[in-house]
Amino acid sequence: MEQDNSKNPLNLLEYINSEVNKYGSKLSYIYTEKQEFPELGPNINDIEFLSDAIRKSLIEYGIIKLYKFQYDSIKSILNGKDTIIVAGTGTGKTEGFLIPVLEKATNDKRSLLLYPTKSLARDQIFRIKQLSENLGISFGILDGDTPLSERKKIYENPPLLLVSNPDMVHYDLSLNKKSKSIFKDLDYIILDEMHVYKGVFGSHVKWVLYRLSQLSKNTLFVGAGATIGNPEEIGEKLFDRKINVIYGPKRRKGLAYHIFLDYGNLSRWTFTSYIISLLVKKGLKVLSFTDSQQMSELIARIAKRNYEIEISLHRAGLKPEERKEIEEKFRRNLINAIVATPTLELGIDIGDLDAIVMSSLPRSYTSYLQRAGRAGRREKPGLIITVMGDDPIEAFYLNNPNSFFSQEPDPSYIQPENKEVSKLHLLSYLLQKGYIKREMLPKEFINVVDDLKENNLISEEDNVVYINWKKARDYVNFHGSLRSVGPIVKIYNKNKEIGFRELPNALYELYPGAIYFHGGKTFLSTDLDINSLRADLIELKDLNYYTKPLYNIDLIDMISKEERVSGIVKLKYGDVHLLITVEGYVIKEEFSSALISETPLETPIKWDYWTKGILAKYPDIGFESGEKRISSYHALEHVLISASRPIVGSSDTDLGGISYPSGHIVIYDSTMGGNGASRLVYERFEKVEKMAHKIVSGCTCNDGCPRCVFSPYCGNNNQFLSRKGALSLLDYILNNYNKEESKDDKLKGRPIA
Repeated sequence: MEQDNSKNPLNLLEYINSEVNKYGSKLSYIYTEKQEFPELGPNINDIEFLSDAIRKSLIEYGIIKLYKFQYDSIKSILNGKDTIIVAGTGTGKTEGFLIPVLEKATNDKRSLLLYPTKSLARDQIFRIKQLSENLGISFGILDGDTPLSERKKIYENPPLLLVSNPDMVHYDLSLNKKSKSIFKDLDYIILDEMHVYKGVFGSHVKWVLYRLSQLSKNTLFVGAGATIGNPEEIGEKLFDRKINVIYGPKRRKGLAYHIFLDYGNLSRWTFTSYIISLLVKKGLKVLSFTDSQQMSELIARIAKRNYEIEISLHRAGLKPEERKEIEEKFRRNLINAIVATPTLELGIDIGDLDAIVMSSLPRSYTSYLQRAGRAGRREKPGLIITVMGDDPIEAFYLNNPNSFFSQEPDPSYIQPENKEVSKLHLLSYLLQKGYIKREMLPKEFINVVDDLKENNLISEEDNVVYINWKKARDYVNFHGSLRSVGPIVKIYNKNKEIGFRELPNALYELYPGAIYFHGGKTFLSTDLDINSLRADLIELKDLNYYTKPLYNIDLIDMISKEERVSGIVKLKYGDVHLLITVEGYVIKEEFSSALISETPLETPIKWDYWTKGILAKYPDIGFESGEKRISSYHALEHVLISASRPIVGSSDTDLGGISYPSGHIVIYDSTMGGNGASRLVYERFEKVEKMAHKIVSGCTCNDGCPRCVFSPYCGNNNQFLSRKGALSLLDYILNNYNKEESKDDKLKGRPIA
């Protein structure tokens, strides 16, 4: 790679810089990335361990020579090693696992190829189908769109190559007796786009793979992903065995220009819409990424209304046919701009793409690499623009851009012991088997046996666990999603269901008075009933403001699983019981985010749940007042969560926090039951503190601002925050690392979230 900070390689950048200067913005940094061809391997005809039929088929397809990492991958898999291939988007890692699978299929060995989404699986079909049909290898795809007649053929005569997704496999194993024929005695299970399997989704998939493995004695596992920071570790957790890792290039051959833009005086979403419009009006095809459904709706609305460009929305919650239509129109150049949530982060083919615009620094460096890798396909240079500004991590990387581009991909993490996940998969496993001896179950399943017995979902006699068929089926049908664990709130407009949100997120988006964007329309929430899991909305005309919740969170209880001391900070990790109380909301102006008003709720909305988390006890360093004390601890809580993002690869919404006047700080997984992020924070706490120190010591504000200790997710609208107080605490911690502190561990005072 090479770097150029002084000379603009694209004429377009000078134009963009001159335009954004009008709004107090500036082009802050340009990073030029150049990638050459990967190291070459042997010619296809020289690979003796491939059959003549395979070699002929590959040459006819246009594959004459392999890259070395492809050759090493093929050899590893054919030698019977569980393998993970780590290589960038578009570098040819698919051939690394597909060629050995095809080779074995010529000897009647069966393989299951799993993709994280139905759309991605179907996007890969052409290549797989063409190669398999040329060899006379039976092929099939099983997902929600597979016609019943085709499903029947697959169940009656399982193909040698079957393409599916984890969700379909999960439901089929649980609820379809016919599925056993297609999933029994598999020789290979391939997990593509492996970097996606983290957090709750990864925890679910770990148990789907376990359930599959119980149907086969000698299955070989193969994973492939573009950006995995800890492939050996996550591979062992997902596959429950040691893994051989093959590394390929991080990016395909070509040029990419990475630009950091400081968004200045406009709101983030207005500025993002403006940048998209500048590029589209210059004739570029643009894909913009956001990390939230509401942000994507807002950007698309502003781009259409304020800047008069045609832009489509691509996000979860849209009907599959709507997403397919958008992808096809973009591929055929019928539309030139899409704003998307991570639904287009994966390798779905949407044709030529000139520019990526990210509305904020993505939730992880891995996600950044994945999105950036989409630009510049078909041998064209890629333009990647990231909108940066009032965010602690963005501010840090604006001042230290080399630190951003020199880092390694983030580690993946899962939480297999999440009780909600374990409950679902123990029931699903018993639906496969009917009964099983308790001692044959994994410890994570044993831990939830009593909970399920209390709810009459299972029974136990003489250490044998039996399924309650009807209740278990109903439970799996209702709670069976692999993408979530919390209760689902259904959203209604005029008594018609228009969408859904998972708790606890539904609390923060659907409280009475909340402005909610959906399907390009604006709605007002009139009621949120937690007991019936229902939110009622009315449609409004176009508005120029939005709402943010005011809430508090309290730690009701903690069951400590592990304890240690980090310097003088006492740490506990375990199960935490939290109570969320939404007390009101603020209204902010859309263009500038200026505060318009604050409104309390007549009846606060409450909901409690268990998750995983850390309890840290910080010392009292002699604050001059009670307000200074809580402002310091509150600011430290915010910056510790911000600092966790680059250290553990978590997003803003993976973790939440609470601070107390007694010096206790809680950092918890925002997902019900846990997602694994707080576990990594516990393990890497010293690194998190050092990054937090860099953030607060590097800011030049008076005593707190969006670039150091403010958070867009703060429950009290960023009141009671002191950057100087947080810095004093961190200075004290780092300078008194081995000093023994007071043993008073009692949590006191009103919490601030």
